[in-house]
Amino acid sequence: MLMSNGLTILLQLLMVPVLIWAWGAPLFGEWIILYTIPGYLSLTDFGIIASSNNKIEAHCARKRYLSANRTYLSSVLVLFAMLSLVVFVGALIWAVFRVQFVGLFEILSESDVLTVAILLFVDALLMLVLNHHSALYRTLGKFDLTVNWQALGRVVPLAGLCFAAALGANILWAALTMLMLRTTLFLVMMNSIRRHVKWIKIAWLRTSRKEVTNLASGAIGFMTLPLSNMIYLHVTTLVVAAISNPLMVATFSTMRTFTRMIPQFVAIAGRSRWSEISKANARGDHALIAGMKKSVLTQTVLLTGVAALGYILLGKIFYRFWTGGELPFDPLLFYALLINATLIACYYSLEVFLLATNKVKGYATVFLVITFLQIVAGYGLSKIIGVAGFPIMGAVGALTICSVLIAKVASAAKNR
Repeated sequence: MLMSNGLTILLQLLMVPVLIWAWGAPLFGEWIILYTIPGYLSLTDFGIIASSNNKIEAHCARKRYLSANRTYLSSVLVLFAMLSLVVFVGALIWAVFRVQFVGLFEILSESDVLTVAILLFVDALLMLVLNHHSALYRTLGKFDLTVNWQALGRVVPLAGLCFAAALGANILWAALTMLMLRTTLFLVMMNSIRRHVKWIKIAWLRTSRKEVTNLASGAIGFMTLPLSNMIYLHVTTLVVAAISNPLMVATFSTMRTFTRMIPQFVAIAGRSRWSEISKANARGDHALIAGMKKSVLTQTVLLTGVAALGYILLGKIFYRFWTGGELPFDPLLFYALLINATLIACYYSLEVFLLATNKVKGYATVFLVITFLQIVAGYGLSKIIGVAGFPIMGAVGALTICSVLIAKVASAAKNR
């Protein structure tokens, strides 16, 4: 997992200077506006991937392969129903807010915006299907293959996009290149799954209304977390675009991407234990889970501290080098984002103990409420101090979420 996360972080470091060099900072800012929702959508799972694969892995650990097949087919049906809903909602939003959305762009034409948005959404939906099926490797005791396929699914298409842009491709052709590479990877992975995941048998693929309903209801809590993150990231980006210009959007989003590498790095401490926690929970081995909690907490605090110190000492120098001086460095915005990112890193690593045991519902509800509150408060503060108001209130929200999470994890341990 360290290598896959490392590749993802490295690509993010390379993308910014490459795309700014290829397209210029203003057009790069417009790309960010377009990519925010589908880009984050491709990293989520609507809850069904995490919840269903926890159940599938538990079935396989108990050698209940017929039940695993039933859960697998049901999860595919629920996933495609959710993807259909995304397509419908996306089309509806475009029909209602087309004029306002297109008004955010100064360089791209309306037809360019629509075409690129469609390509990016198709690409994001394909990534969701890839993520869902890559999790099947967990049933073979090969969590590393799940992580590696998901990393390849993210890194290779984005690397192709950067390469195409560097060769002179415009946004449309670069997005099409990314989609073609993602499709190729998906087909290769599906062929690998067909050969290695032997417990999936066509004759055993059954489902029922009860199974589908249980999976859909169980996914709600999981879905709330990525939905909250997507709402926060995109709403703040759109608000910044509405109150400023594409260059400011590029500055805000690039600095946020830079500081959010901390949660990606620190999350390795907790997320790498997902499969172990799920299996231990299925066996009722609560002593092992308790031991992992202590270990993950120690590693999370240590890694977060080291990363934050590195950003404080070298962040400004690296950011200016990284962006080639094309984007301004705002100290208040940077340190607000840094504090926010370190707090996000803590809950992002520790929440695995709820995610891997399907006990996320109450926590997810609190997360969603806090998300809306920090957006509203951040907007109010941004009128006084500028866009730094969003990460400042985000830090307050993240601290609250951390407190709720620690209490929730402790409560879950007592109830076992």
